Amino acid sequence: MKIIYDEDIPQDIRPSIEEVIKESITEPCECGCTEVYVSLHAPGSIDVKCYDCGTSFFELEMEEEEELSEI
Repeated sequence: MKIIYDEDIPQDIRPSIEEVIKESITEPCECGCTEVYVSLHAPGSIDVKCYDCGTSFFELEMEEEEELSEI
């Protein structure tokens, strides 16, 4: 699975995001796409969605320690 990050996502938290994505998304999107796009959704919230059709897989919350937790 290919992961594409918005440029606003800090480099230092990308490995944590990638780990959560690989644990949570085990199949392609319903549209068949195997690429996900990670973007800032709101302050402190990251949206993980299909790169092709835009379907949201889930959102992650950034905590003060910059650890991620699935909503």
